[in-house]
Amino acid sequence: MFNSVKRPIALAVAGVFLLSACATNPDGSFKLDERATGALIGAAAGCAIGAAAKGSQGCLAGAVIGATAGFLIAWYFESKKIADAGQVNSEYENQVKAQAKTKGKSKGKEAQIEAVVPKNDVIPAKFESKVQTAAPDASGQKEVQITANTDLVGYGDKVPEVHQKYAIYDENNKLVEEKSEKLTAVDGAGRYETNSKFKLPADAKGKNYTVKTALVSNGKTYKENAYKVSLLDGQMQFATLY
Repeated sequence: MFNSVKRPIALAVAGVFLLSACATNPDGSFKLDERATGALIGAAAGCAIGAAAKGSQGCLAGAVIGATAGFLIAWYFESKKIADAGQVNSEYENQVKAQAKTKGKSKGKEAQIEAVVPKNDVIPAKFESKVQTAAPDASGQKEVQITANTDLVGYGDKVPEVHQKYAIYDENNKLVEEKSEKLTAVDGAGRYETNSKFKLPADAKGKNYTVKTALVSNGKTYKENAYKVSLLDGQMQFATLY
């Protein structure tokens, strides 16, 4: 009887949180982000601890606390291609030509172009990101949004495996959460945009966090950017570190 009571309670409480943790993919399908995983694990653990002390009432209280704890950091991520290979490769080739013309060094121009836009490979050429406040979610809670643009150049046939890494550190430089997302939109050279959103911990008010994001191509880090994020007087403040 005990198990038959606590299981539905934990699932019901987690279900409430799952409704807001369900994200829509760009293709129209749905997925559960880490908020869902945290809610399920937290609710089950909280229910078990609470039930051991106070039965079904303890299960309910523990499940609510546990599910909420699983929401300390919530992620959403998407990637999309915004410019094709022909456009991006041409842009970089023209840049090299313009620089060579300005410096009066037309000799060896083809070698210079290949060094920037390789014929047999696809490599990162630029990674830029910015941090801003996203529009409040359905519950009115503000989110931090990281938007990044990545340029991949080259004429190689092999598509690189590109990931964007995220890490959040507290005021004591202790790792709070980290995440690695694959840019599934990558199909070769081109310009790609990624968007990620997350919520600060419930006790974030008045605290400073360091947010880092890095581009990794075929297992090698190309570039890392870092920001300071603070929540003061209900307003989020951002500062670029590097």
